[in-house]
Amino acid sequence: MTGEQATAAASGAAFDLPRRGPAFGKRFAVASDHPLVSSTALGVLQRGGNAADATIAAAALNVVLKPDRTHLGGDAFALVWRRRTGEVDCLNAGGRAPLGATLDGFAAGIPTLGPRACTVPGLVDAWLEMHTRYATLPLDSLLKPAIDQAAEGFPVSQHLSRRMGEIAGSKAPEEEALRRAFLADGRRPYAPGERLRQPELAAVLARLVQDGREGFYGGATAAALAGGIAAFGGLIDAADFEKPTAEWHEPIMSTFNGCTVYEQALPSQGIILLEALNISERFPLAEWGMADARATHVLVEATKLAFADVRRYVADPEVEEVPLAALLSKGHAARRAQAIDLDRAGAPGPATLPSDTTSFVVADEEMVVCFIQSVFAPWGSRFVVPGTGILMNNRLSGFSTDPASPNRLAPGKRTRHTLNTFLALRDGKLVIGGGTPGRDAQVQTNLQTIVSLLCWGLDLQAAIDAPRWTLEGDRLALERRFPAPLQAGLAARGHEIEETGAWSATCRSQVLAELAEGGWAAASDLRGEGVALAI
Repeated sequence: MTGEQATAAASGAAFDLPRRGPAFGKRFAVASDHPLVSSTALGVLQRGGNAADATIAAAALNVVLKPDRTHLGGDAFALVWRRRTGEVDCLNAGGRAPLGATLDGFAAGIPTLGPRACTVPGLVDAWLEMHTRYATLPLDSLLKPAIDQAAEGFPVSQHLSRRMGEIAGSKAPEEEALRRAFLADGRRPYAPGERLRQPELAAVLARLVQDGREGFYGGATAAALAGGIAAFGGLIDAADFEKPTAEWHEPIMSTFNGCTVYEQALPSQGIILLEALNISERFPLAEWGMADARATHVLVEATKLAFADVRRYVADPEVEEVPLAALLSKGHAARRAQAIDLDRAGAPGPATLPSDTTSFVVADEEMVVCFIQSVFAPWGSRFVVPGTGILMNNRLSGFSTDPASPNRLAPGKRTRHTLNTFLALRDGKLVIGGGTPGRDAQVQTNLQTIVSLLCWGLDLQAAIDAPRWTLEGDRLALERRFPAPLQAGLAARGHEIEETGAWSATCRSQVLAELAEGGWAAASDLRGEGVALAI
């Protein structure tokens, strides 16, 4: 027996995994990255709401409690599974480029910060679409927890306090409203436990309750958005708010280990997860075990190949021709698998840049919603529209200015999008569903979670708490909890290893699954500050 085979025989036993399990419940379950979000969503379910109602309440409260990760100026994606019909619906609320955004207007490149980096906000339209199609409770009751917390204030978490430190030294004029909104006296970070109030945000949410879509994409809020953005050179104006930004699509799908795996429709990068699964299933991952360097090597190489295909072909399908069927075919996966050398690392993977997002999952007795929301980078564009408290995204920087790129900038176009959630179903039951923040690391993390559960037999909690690898350009970042023999095996194959902190990966997964005898299991990533609840 070789050294690698001996290591593989130990499989999961070689890993330092926390000894805790998922939360189990008979009727309802939720996992999010903030305890108050989870408890609020569960409260909505307990008072008669369904998973869509709980989703809207949770997403709105996330805006208040996690402004560095998501806000009204951001976007969202969701998958909705209904047990009775077996159908999966896909909601895309990735904002479009402003109608005034052209390649000629960005000859010097697209900025990563400021109002010129923004796409049209989609999050509010996502709530309204979810409410119209599935919700049962009135919108005012669902937004009340967010409005109350914004108006009365909430104790700042340790994570948010640290993130406030990133903007405390800013002197840029266009970031003055950001400093006033999220720094004490506009100068210093709030200490953990200190109360942050957002009265302007509360007023905006109240107008949304009163007037529906017109209360955000029209009227006083839209006028303030258009005027405030224009005052600092941004392109979004009133015309950009007329067309709804949230649309329902058919999800994309493939199969893996007896499951049908659903992902977000294009232009989400969720296709990377499906293609990487298709490639990886050509190898005996279960036989090798999770401690075998060959298994990690194959997953890494499959991810590189899937990213390469997406960079080459994927863009907004309303504007560009995308060979979706070919990319998701098993024949294409077989050909790509032949390009993997089990003894050598291939070309570098994606360059992962800082980002921030938050995701959650909610289940009632009939419906499951996997929801993810974001402003793209930490603090998005760092531009808060004066007088509104609304932090804008910087998603326009996801476009290319290369005229030959399928993801090139164009007016009204949707950029290739990092946000994605997934659902894996077998025989009419939910095996696992969820999502994670992490920009390009999202699909990498979701791949590892699915394989850990379906191939290596980890429970739901262990599957997301297991050590993570992340492709970062030339480097393969490994949390230091990976066994030394595995790290050595990857290095011997030519991977440039960077050992990171034990819990340093950007993923903060939130997942749930259906129990064999009915009910739910839910799990929240230990890397975050959230909690899973089920009753």
